[in-house]
Amino acid sequence: MAPQLVSLEEARALGLAPVPKGGSEYEREKEALKEFGVNLSKDHMDGYRYRPERVDKDLALVKRPWDVPLLYQLGPDSVVLCEDYETWDNPEFKLEIREGIAYCTLNRPEANNAMNGGIGGGLHDACRILAQRTDVRIVVFTGNGRMFCAGGDPKSFQAAQKQAGAIAGDGDKMQGPTPGPAIAMAGTMLIEGNKMSATGFARDMYAMSSLPQFTICCMNGSAMGGGFGLVCACDYVIATKQAHATLSEVKLGVIPAVISPHVSRTIGTANCKRLFCTAENANMQTAMEIGLVHKIVDSPKEFPAAIKEMASKIQMLAPGAVGAAKQVLLDCLNQPITNGLIEYTAKEYLKLRRGKECEAGMEALKSKQKPPWVKPIDVKEE
Repeated sequence: MAPQLVSLEEARALGLAPVPKGGSEYEREKEALKEFGVNLSKDHMDGYRYRPERVDKDLALVKRPWDVPLLYQLGPDSVVLCEDYETWDNPEFKLEIREGIAYCTLNRPEANNAMNGGIGGGLHDACRILAQRTDVRIVVFTGNGRMFCAGGDPKSFQAAQKQAGAIAGDGDKMQGPTPGPAIAMAGTMLIEGNKMSATGFARDMYAMSSLPQFTICCMNGSAMGGGFGLVCACDYVIATKQAHATLSEVKLGVIPAVISPHVSRTIGTANCKRLFCTAENANMQTAMEIGLVHKIVDSPKEFPAAIKEMASKIQMLAPGAVGAAKQVLLDCLNQPITNGLIEYTAKEYLKLRRGKECEAGMEALKSKQKPPWVKPIDVKEE
């Protein structure tokens, strides 16, 4: 059907064209609205007019992604298992804080340190506690046993699936509620539960990557799936030469979506495609070539010496500046270079330049003395 032309008056009658303020039709509508108790002010139409000064004011109120910390956007933090270090009691995720350094150890060697409630809750609580510990300069993540982390615990996943009747438990017999509203509700709960679990792990991954301390991953063995993500969330990675790193989710019909931002930031998109889509079991030489690992050692016995080497460098650096540098990199990641981003980076520089740390550092340089943050870091011998 060909389009039909209508007059301006007809268009206004159909609501397809604006009615000029002060026109007879406009005045009639104002009077008609009064009968319904609606009284239009004289400046009623001003809200529809473009005013640059008002637009600029509104834009000034808009928060850019880097203006609001991501952890705040994800909602309030909470205690999962342990409230503080003094009352820490999580056998599956050990936390030890020494002078200037903290050790976080995944401790499910019988399950290859597969992630369950104990390890996940421990990671969450440890990051929450350590984020407030300005006395800690380095955080070391490692595992007990032959593997660093085998990723998600398949037994926990299958148990959740069976409970909702999503998979068969005995031959063709479905485990879970009988067909009807109950199974529909259980299925909905499963979907929401999986979503909450994934969101919670994503939050913990970001909390780990944004810790103000310099983080070191000591890969005592291989890392798979979510364990691969934990490695990528660290600032520096030391691995044993026998270890491997793999993302085999595609073999199970899923993808490593939650950890993908951290993995792609660490090894780049091209290497992500290679590992995500082929499930390649990368050795440590390959891991070093793609930027996942920084140092390879013969055995975990060499971890203390490697940590000491890095600690000797970190103890010379201003702790606030180290944390701020990490945060700026996170905030600027994949952001287009705009005036807003340039302004943000300039403000961050100015904030530190005017800070007490910078003042102390400049004074130490002038007087040829060590700055106040240079203190020994108590690295474990074994």
